[in-house]
Amino acid sequence: MMLHLYFGRRFLHSFLKVSAILALLIFVIEWLENIRGLSKYGVSFAESLILAASRTPSFVLQTLPIIVMLSALAFCVGLARSNEFVISRAVGVSALSAMAFPAFYTFTLGLAAILVLNPLAATFSAKHTELRAEYTGSKRSAVSFGEDGFWLRQKDEDGHTVIHAQNTNRRGTSLRAATALKFNEEGAVISRLFSNTAILNKGQWIFTNGKYWHIDRSTPNPEKTAETFEIKRFDTDITPEQILEGYPKPNTVPIWDMPQMIRTIQAAGFSSLPHMIHFNIELARPLMLVAMIVLGAAFTLQNARLGNLGVSVFLALVCGFALYFLQNLAMTLGEAGEIPVFAAAWAPPLSGLLLALGMFLKFEDG
Repeated sequence: MMLHLYFGRRFLHSFLKVSAILALLIFVIEWLENIRGLSKYGVSFAESLILAASRTPSFVLQTLPIIVMLSALAFCVGLARSNEFVISRAVGVSALSAMAFPAFYTFTLGLAAILVLNPLAATFSAKHTELRAEYTGSKRSAVSFGEDGFWLRQKDEDGHTVIHAQNTNRRGTSLRAATALKFNEEGAVISRLFSNTAILNKGQWIFTNGKYWHIDRSTPNPEKTAETFEIKRFDTDITPEQILEGYPKPNTVPIWDMPQMIRTIQAAGFSSLPHMIHFNIELARPLMLVAMIVLGAAFTLQNARLGNLGVSVFLALVCGFALYFLQNLAMTLGEAGEIPVFAAAWAPPLSGLLLALGMFLKFEDG
């Protein structure tokens, strides 16, 4: 048991070193990219640092399988060079038994990534989007979601208009149960429109067969002066693309809130495939990490006494990056609806883990 705990601590030590190095590298690259790409907007040195720091957790979460694979290679190569693996084999400890605790720690790290790193990365990603829009002066999303539907906000000549709808069609051109609230420059409501159907056509909102309320201080009871109408139009700069792409990106939603967000998006009439894929990929992350560590060990430990570790490390890197690429490809196909959600999220880690275990058992006799 002491030997297994020692192997586990060695792996954790390698993981911490590799994580720190790659996190620092990601931070520096993102910081330099911010300085290069955002200097034209007048973004300062400190603001570039803040943007880089808020983006780094998301990139670390995305590259976690690569971090685990590199940590496994560093761990296994260290055992091979110090002959500790050879000695453990000589006293009857099999390679599969030696990797039990590192694999268990890796699975635990995967759970920690789900429970801690994912919500942290989602929070910082949402903050990064907000800060970037603030620093660059770019236009923010016109759409926001809630449990009772979604909201659109547009700027008018003499104020702004907020539109609430329960759902929309697949093209983002027709709203159902739409309410438009008109505000003046002081932020006071001056009118309200309601229609069962609102159509977005060529830069105009077209409300049909609805009801109109005029609201001001001189009208104590707007309901008495309310009027029905057949068609009312007003200009807008909102496009169907903004509506369809306005929901929160999957990487900005913590995993705890993802099921509710999926239900909200589906109720609003939008496609929730990207969020469903992201949610399942996060749940499958522990398996993906275990597949990476077993894959790295399968190539390096079997040649611990043969002196050709360089070739083994290269093959492990090729297979690890291939598995990582396969997962990203499956995610893209899943988001496009070409393959089922289960196949997109769970097939790569499961197949990678089974393949790595098969190679490990084939190379090792213990």
